[in-house]
Amino acid sequence: MNRPVDGPASASGAGAPMMLSTAFRNPDNSYNAVRLMAAVSVVLSHSLLLGLNSPRYDPLSWAAYDLGATAVNIFFVLSGAMLTHSVMHRGLGRFARNRFLRIYPALIASAAFIAFFIGPLGTDAPLWEYYSNPQIWIYPLNVAWNFEGAVLPSVFEHGRYPGDINAPLWTIKYEILSYIVFGIAAALGFLRHPAIAITTWLAFALALLADIGVDPTGETPLESLFRFAFAFLTGVVARQLGAVIPLRFGWAAAALALALAGSGTSFAEVSWIIGIGYAAIYAGSKGWGRLSAFARQHDLSYGIYLLAWPIQQILTREPIWFGPQVAVLFVLSVSISASFAYLSWRLIEKPALRLKAHSGEIKS
Repeated sequence: MNRPVDGPASASGAGAPMMLSTAFRNPDNSYNAVRLMAAVSVVLSHSLLLGLNSPRYDPLSWAAYDLGATAVNIFFVLSGAMLTHSVMHRGLGRFARNRFLRIYPALIASAAFIAFFIGPLGTDAPLWEYYSNPQIWIYPLNVAWNFEGAVLPSVFEHGRYPGDINAPLWTIKYEILSYIVFGIAAALGFLRHPAIAITTWLAFALALLADIGVDPTGETPLESLFRFAFAFLTGVVARQLGAVIPLRFGWAAAALALALAGSGTSFAEVSWIIGIGYAAIYAGSKGWGRLSAFARQHDLSYGIYLLAWPIQQILTREPIWFGPQVAVLFVLSVSISASFAYLSWRLIEKPALRLKAHSGEIKS
């Protein structure tokens, strides 16, 4: 495939604003730090949900998407932008293999850890009975295709969400679907024509505006599909037009104002994803000191996302959490999940990234 290149507008002169395309070429960017903060935000949102047993305590309960959902939207926006950047400058390469290496080794390893080490802490069954159940041993493979639907018998039966082993995994199938469609589109040469991505992006925006697939009792699979597709394409389109999109503080403030202004209107979902998405891309273009340096060396966001929920289920299994204790739940959840995420990064994810490096793809 012919690789599109950024025009001269992507180079920033003295005093000129950084362009979006330049930000992703900067080895000192903070996008890993943004993703880390997004993962921690998911943990905070779930701490409030599990600890207070009501979504109304979420700090963004009034917005189009609560704190956890907003963080997941940021993951999709950044994923779309980073993959587009990678393909534009390095070609498609071994795309399918690289996506598999980024998602599945850590996913299966975390599922095995949950089944063999966390599960015994969350069951009332005798250990011999627990480990003799065949479903325990096939759980890691079950997660690979069934995600949040994979079950561990007798685990978390008495928590706030009985039998809910790892709820956040439901978003990963949409991430994988995004990769598949993106890879096909790239292979067909569609990335050479930004108008195609823009038209598709607008179509999904209209679907969100028209409330297609919306159910007042909860987010339907069709609504989720439109939401994640729009967020992912927001990143794709932003990066394709990166040579003409400046990253300015004033623009980021305006983007956040747009997100706030749309709240409570039919434009809420669209304006929130666009506004928060631009703000996240802007934030990632800046240096965050030691946090940025740490996140570049140790990408813990995925591991935290995979492990935090079952750890929180263990922590809330017996005691009644309320008030200030939720802060303790949050701190413990982040600390424990980050510790295991570090092991996942060192032992599973980083070695997988070394295999990806042979095809010259950026870390994403």
